[in-house]
Amino acid sequence: MDLEMLSSPIKIKKRVAPNRIVNQPMECNDGDASGNPTELTLKRYRNLAEGVAGIIIVESLTITYKSRARKNQLKISEENAKGLERLVKETKGINPESLIFFQINHSGGLSNSAFSEVVSFYPTGDQSVSVLTDKEIEEIGEKFVKASVIAKEVGADGIDFKHCHGYLCGEMLRPANTRGDHFGGSFENRTRFFRKTTEKIKRAVGEDDFIIGVRFSIYEGIPGGFGTSGPQEVMENITEPLAFAKMVEEMGMDYINVSAGIPAITPEIVRPTKNYPEGVYRHFGWAKAVKELVKIPVIGSGYSYLRDGKNDLKEPDPSKKSFLYWAEKNLKEGNVDLVGIGRQSLADPFFAKKILSGNMDQINFCTACGSCSVLLGSQREVGCTVYDKYYKKVLRQTIKSKF
Repeated sequence: MDLEMLSSPIKIKKRVAPNRIVNQPMECNDGDASGNPTELTLKRYRNLAEGVAGIIIVESLTITYKSRARKNQLKISEENAKGLERLVKETKGINPESLIFFQINHSGGLSNSAFSEVVSFYPTGDQSVSVLTDKEIEEIGEKFVKASVIAKEVGADGIDFKHCHGYLCGEMLRPANTRGDHFGGSFENRTRFFRKTTEKIKRAVGEDDFIIGVRFSIYEGIPGGFGTSGPQEVMENITEPLAFAKMVEEMGMDYINVSAGIPAITPEIVRPTKNYPEGVYRHFGWAKAVKELVKIPVIGSGYSYLRDGKNDLKEPDPSKKSFLYWAEKNLKEGNVDLVGIGRQSLADPFFAKKILSGNMDQINFCTACGSCSVLLGSQREVGCTVYDKYYKKVLRQTIKSKF
């Protein structure tokens, strides 16, 4: 079994990830009422630490509870710093080698009106959605800066600045953002908040070894979404996303995490399934297009669906459609620098450890059943309902409550 590239270390800024597997941020909605990690949260990250992926990205941490997507979403603020510090300490106590990043986020138009305010960068036609003022946008920018400083202070190795999956910072990038001021319209205006906030973050955290990266959706699959050429366009055109990727590098950021789609609207683009298995090839192509432009490390997505080759791709040779085959192939060919797993990290937090030690037969492979998404959409705590008895029970309770 060829693990030459997958098992090799990679330098990111001044730090080194011990291998090329990345546990992507997976929201699990199991914080307490104030957004602090609970024992259930800490257990998940202790398991991920034991799983020895090269990078562990802590799930979407909201910078404010005023507008958030999950009722029990984890929060990053001064009052939550102690809980986050404990999370890092316990994780690094088990595994000091893996890099720990915090994904920082504002939910924007995907905030849940049942318990928070829904806001947007630009008018959506929905009168119940508040359009942010210039002052509010500036305040949000300052919260992102403060969140970055807190991440560094509590021991994280870096941040993942979330510009993907339809949340606020992804909203601002899309051509549909026709806001009539210096934050909307032209590509320069739509990237202004990103540029200004990133510059402030870099100044605030200093020029040492703290890592600053961004995850973005290269194609959202909605009219006027990022990856189209205009406010009403739907056809894929990644000219602007590639310009954005180049901008990320030119601003001195340290890595790019490529994703696509909006889980709440275009889930098949985000997460390939048996209904659209060829979506993995699109993810590979998107990451390659970014990597051809930049020298900083690029993280690719779409790998969870591949399993051990038991999937619905039309390749007749199972050995040529597995996670291991495509991870090694894309790494060796320079199409990507690291490979990300999301759902697979829920199915088996020890995935990296098992595959790197050659114990493929011991891996609990994600079945792409979608039940973890059902739990998330139902505002329940999230985990794998196939392999974990606790989450099986939660899923039964969730289904029962709907009937």
